[in-house]
Amino acid sequence: MLFKSVLLSTLIAVQALAENSAHQEIVTVTKTTHISNPCLENYAKKLLPNNPTGLTTGIPIVIVYAPQQPDNQVKQSESLQPTQSSKAQQQQQIQGSSVPASIHDTPTPTDHTKITVTSTTICNQKVCTVKTFSTIISHSESPTTTTTTTKQNEEKSIADTKSFTHKALPSSNGAVTLKTTSVKTALTTTSTVFSATSLPSTTYTPSTSVSLVSTTKKNPVSSQSVVSTTKTISINTSLITDAVTITKEATTLPNSKHSSTFTNGSISFISTSANKVKSTVTSDISNNSQNGSSLSLTSTINQLASITNSTLTTITKPTSLVPDFSYTNSSRVSSTMRNSSEESSMVLEKSSSKLLSSTSFLNSSSIASTTESSELVSATTSDSSLSHSSSSSVELSSSLSSEADSSSSSESVETGSSDETASNYSGDLFKAIDTNAPPTVFARSEIPLTIPAGVDNNGKPIGTNKFYTNLLLGNQDFMVYPLPYGLYWSKTSYYGFAVQHNNVSDRVFGSINTNNKGVASYYFNPTNNAELIFSATSFSKDSMHMKVSQMAELSALVTLSSSSNDESNYLDIPLVQGMGFVTGIYNGNLTPLLNSLFGVKDLSLETSDALLSNVLKYRATLLNNVQWLIYVTLPDKDTDFKLEVEDFYNLKGSKPVDGLIIQVAIAPEDNDNDKYYDAAAGMYVTGATVSGSVSQGTAASYKFSYTTAGKSSSNNPIVFALPHHMDSLTGSALDALTGITVTSTTKGEMTGFLTNELEFSETINQDVEFLPWTENMTGSLTYTKDQLELLASAANKELAADIAATVKNMNSNYFSGKVLDKYAQILLVVSEIIQDEEVTKDALNAMKDAFKVFTQNKQYYPLMYDTKFGGVTSTSAQDGDPNADFGSAYYNDHDFHYGYFIHAAAIVGYVDKKLGGTWAQSNKDWVNSLVRDASNPSADDTYFPVSRMFDWFSGHSWATGLFVTYKNIESSSESLHFAAAIKLWGKVVGDQSMEARGGLMISIMARSFNMYFYYKSDNTVEPKQILPNKVSGIFFENKVDYTTFFGTPADHPEYVHGIHMLPITPSSSLVRKTSYVQEEWKDQIAGFIDNVDSGWTGILRLNQALFDPKSSYEFFASNNWDDKWLDNGQSRTWSLAFAAGALNAS
Repeated sequence: MLFKSVLLSTLIAVQALAENSAHQEIVTVTKTTHISNPCLENYAKKLLPNNPTGLTTGIPIVIVYAPQQPDNQVKQSESLQPTQSSKAQQQQQIQGSSVPASIHDTPTPTDHTKITVTSTTICNQKVCTVKTFSTIISHSESPTTTTTTTKQNEEKSIADTKSFTHKALPSSNGAVTLKTTSVKTALTTTSTVFSATSLPSTTYTPSTSVSLVSTTKKNPVSSQSVVSTTKTISINTSLITDAVTITKEATTLPNSKHSSTFTNGSISFISTSANKVKSTVTSDISNNSQNGSSLSLTSTINQLASITNSTLTTITKPTSLVPDFSYTNSSRVSSTMRNSSEESSMVLEKSSSKLLSSTSFLNSSSIASTTESSELVSATTSDSSLSHSSSSSVELSSSLSSEADSSSSSESVETGSSDETASNYSGDLFKAIDTNAPPTVFARSEIPLTIPAGVDNNGKPIGTNKFYTNLLLGNQDFMVYPLPYGLYWSKTSYYGFAVQHNNVSDRVFGSINTNNKGVASYYFNPTNNAELIFSATSFSKDSMHMKVSQMAELSALVTLSSSSNDESNYLDIPLVQGMGFVTGIYNGNLTPLLNSLFGVKDLSLETSDALLSNVLKYRATLLNNVQWLIYVTLPDKDTDFKLEVEDFYNLKGSKPVDGLIIQVAIAPEDNDNDKYYDAAAGMYVTGATVSGSVSQGTAASYKFSYTTAGKSSSNNPIVFALPHHMDSLTGSALDALTGITVTSTTKGEMTGFLTNELEFSETINQDVEFLPWTENMTGSLTYTKDQLELLASAANKELAADIAATVKNMNSNYFSGKVLDKYAQILLVVSEIIQDEEVTKDALNAMKDAFKVFTQNKQYYPLMYDTKFGGVTSTSAQDGDPNADFGSAYYNDHDFHYGYFIHAAAIVGYVDKKLGGTWAQSNKDWVNSLVRDASNPSADDTYFPVSRMFDWFSGHSWATGLFVTYKNIESSSESLHFAAAIKLWGKVVGDQSMEARGGLMISIMARSFNMYFYYKSDNTVEPKQILPNKVSGIFFENKVDYTTFFGTPADHPEYVHGIHMLPITPSSSLVRKTSYVQEEWKDQIAGFIDNVDSGWTGILRLNQALFDPKSSYEFFASNNWDDKWLDNGQSRTWSLAFAAGALNAS
């Protein structure tokens, strides 16, 4: 099918070129898309588990895109066109005489995606219509072939051509042609309002001084000693007799939406001595429903078995296509299973004569089994032998040994199938986690931070890590960056709200305290350079008041007035991420004033029939030769209003107009692109929300929906997207690309769209969960006998600790969370890889005791619920030190800190659940409170702001909380760890929306991190001057600084690289791609790794496993091992398990 489609498209293209050669050449672009069903993809993934996640399973359809053609050419080539509906044909009809424009810029092969925009302008009398085709070309594709059109009837139409190349886009899987919304243009008449005949004696010069980062904060990597203890229970390494292989099915949990409880069950397959066993199982199952159902299971098994001291229980789910099997773990469980296309089997064997007692409510069932020295339970199924009704179920009641902790006590077990399991969930990605008040264990109090007068969110929680936070702090005059523009409250010289844009030529580069001589260690964009200032004649130093309100996930509202009690005369300035205009709405009797620090050299009025009749368009050229477009929208057409030039620095409205709208934007380099701003003028965005859904657990989509006010000729606002948005863009925005770009501060070029909605699609990787995984692993997770013995030895040593006592006295929740998570990972290795049930239970109980320190709020810095901003936060600032506990009390690093607790809770809940416990459900409210604080998905939850940490627009989190500085993030990897933690916690507690949302966050981070934080040599988003550093260091809103807050790379290069690595988990390789990790190692780490002799050594070496697991494993398995190479959040046990697993499966 694919070959036929490609052949057909090739023939069509050749024939079209031949037939049009005598007339004109038409630009065409082909795209291959695939039509597929999510369920089909899901089943294909199960049948072919080793195939790449993104492998296409659909039917290939080749689509040919071409610019609209004159009627005669349409007729000539219509026989070549794909069949279309009448509606599609109507959309392609020509409304007037036109000629496709020429393309003079032919794309060439590159390593990165490009956009080529081809526009056709059709003019009839005074009004023109512009139609544009935009081609997105992947780095992995051959360039689209384009040719030049020859115009035949120039006197009948006016045609112009614009070609635009976007050089900062991510790679995609194909070439896609996008068509913008048609916009009107018209002949423009320009009249000069002001033109300077002389220049002022002095002009404004932006400051280029750099503010150095303080590097005196506490080192996050510590080797604090643990409280040791003597263990009476340890892993008996003599029982390890052979290798072990672990399949994904071995770690599958039941759907938490139902009352299923499974016993602990990692399935292990170990090659041992030959012991052929044949088993036939046949059972008829009836449930309590009227219809009932039956299930027949038959299998033939060839098995190599060596079983020691194993206790088994089998539970099946007859309504699943392939039933789930689970059974208890022990020190050793050994079996080998052979599957064929005709038979499927599983044998569970016990060497001793006692089988765990169980009672099954099975009607008319019989089990026949054969074994040589033990009782055997065998349950198997094949597609051909399974029949059931949709209402069938099986009830099994097991008598399990009870434990003191009620959360691990035995219960009646009822199993059943679900229409929405964790693997195929379809639904809302942003469903509220909980809408109840946080648990009362968090005392209600307020952090000791004063909120300035005028800041009021009408009782709703206030975002603490948002782009607008500087407006809530201190003097409120630090800049904010909704992007693409930067703004600030101007309170000296000129009084109002200032706007500036970013220009690549204005970036300041420098090098200080670096290990890379001759390479820039930082770049920044100068701040507080007011190119234009929204003001009014009544504003002055002593008569200007600012209010900040309507603070939401992606927006806030600034209001300026002469006094705090003037409710009639005020200036509103909505701040929304991605807004294409900076807009001021003048209310009451305010006379508008636009100031400029730089000064205005020229001001012209441009009139056009393409503008709405009540819109005035001005072009201001500043003394620095930067042009700004200024649109004035009047409530009604008013020929008396105009902008006047008082002097170089003041543009004044001729009179006050209630409801007057002034919008400004940096003028495009090509004036012809003004048409898109013209089409959006008069409409502005007032806010935005994020929403999304997932289909079949993997196909996710999310979107920014902008709320608007005012009216424009296109009925749309203009908004801008970041580079990481472009490759996943979908929906209506595909038809709204303008080709206008504006430079952001630290994220490359932003691209403009005429739309009120930006929608994106992502694929969620479901293969990565708890156990070791890297991008290079192609086989099953396998461990040799020698590796298992070393793992057991390391685990025995590291588990000889009083975990609760160790974490209780640590003077930071960050450190205690890391240590808690370290022991959780050791527990996971013992349970799932070493598979020692006795030690698993002992370690699990120790972890439960350690968690009680926090769930009972008895740690060094207890947590509280802050009623001022709305959040669960540290009490560390209540004694007056906001920097204690890494600033956590003021909402610094909450996702870093809480991610460790949530991840540890997910592991404890997972292992406990497999043992029949309910710890996760019993502690769900406490853990969920941490999730809600850092990542509340819904405004329905009124106790926390929506998405405190993760910035859905920026594609990553901001670590900085309520501190007067520019938002920044120092550890991308700990932010990733938080997303992975909520994904796993959601899986354990059955919150499928949370699980999928965590997966979506990881997918988005994979894009953004590799553009903004991780620098391969072919990166085209960040400036080439800093790429040799290979990593960003501290990534600010307006600065990238290759350093850390606790040390410089001149002395410790391991700091700046390692802080973007820790902790290494299965999700690390989803974001830290092999090619990048290898390049970073070769160009940077290899040069200093031998000089690192601290806890950072282990971090760097485990990161090495992402591309070179052999060397990584050899390091951790060395006979000269020293524990000083481990951070207190990293264990040798997990490091060995991760590196060995990656090595053996690669």
